This record gives sequence, C-alpha cells and structure tokens, in this order.
Amino acid sequence: MTNVVQIFGYRFSNPEYEIMRFQVRLSEIAKSLGFEIESWTDELGPTGAMCLRLPTGRVVVLIERQHLIDHYGEKGPYVQVDAAILAEFGAESLIDEVLTSLGLSDQLVDWRATSEQQQYAIDFMKWAAAHKMEKGTT
Repeated sequence: MTNVVQIFGYRFSNPEYEIMRFQVRLSEIAKSLGFEIESWTDELGPTGAMCLRLPTGRVVVLIERQHLIDHYGEKGPYVQVDAAILAEFGAESLIDEVLTSLGLSDQLVDWRATSEQQQYAIDFMKWAAAHKMEKGTT
C-alpha cells in the first residue's frame, strides 16, 4: 500500500457503482490498513464504510451492510466508485488499481463487475449530460 489516504465527508459527483466485493469483513481490511470504519444505522440496520483516496487521486468507498451479511450470506464490503470513473476506466482496470493500491490479493475478491456495469455507467453519464443540456436551455 502506497500513499492511500483515508478521507472523510466526501461525496461522489455522480451515482456510485459497485465494482467488486471482498470476501473478508471490512473490520479486517481496516485493521490491516490502519484505517478506521465510519459507522451508522439506516433503515436496514448497521452499516460501515471507509472512503479512500488512491495514489491516482481516484476515490473509492468500501461499504459493508450488516443486513446483506445476515440475510444474503455476503461476506464483506463492496467497493464503490463514481459513475464517471467507471465509465472512463472500466471495472477491471479499477479493480486492479484498488487491489494494487491496498496491497490486497485477488483471492480476497468474491464478486467482480463485468463490462456491462461499465456500459451502465456510460449510459448514465450520457443521459445526465443530455438532461443537463436540456435543463439549461429551458
């Protein structure tokens, strides 16, 4: 892990998209990296997250919902990125960047987004741009 910084109070400019899920708990990842988990409770129960700035400057959020672990058998947190980043770089490239930046093994991943997820992000960004132009001319 080199130059990964935990940040607080960050919001993506666009919707977040999930690119991968770890099969180890967020607490294990946080401990291994020396970061802290932000925790809250929403309508589905306890949630924990870490927001990290990678060496490239891109931001990812690792988010773990206890509800998904208890009721759906998930084992760890999802990694989320901004739709614009996914549209530009693709899931595989971003997954590699996350793993390399955090010094974590590919064997810790139990779900990876496909190129279809990138296409959803591209489609969203096109829609958002068109909507913004339409809104600005009326």
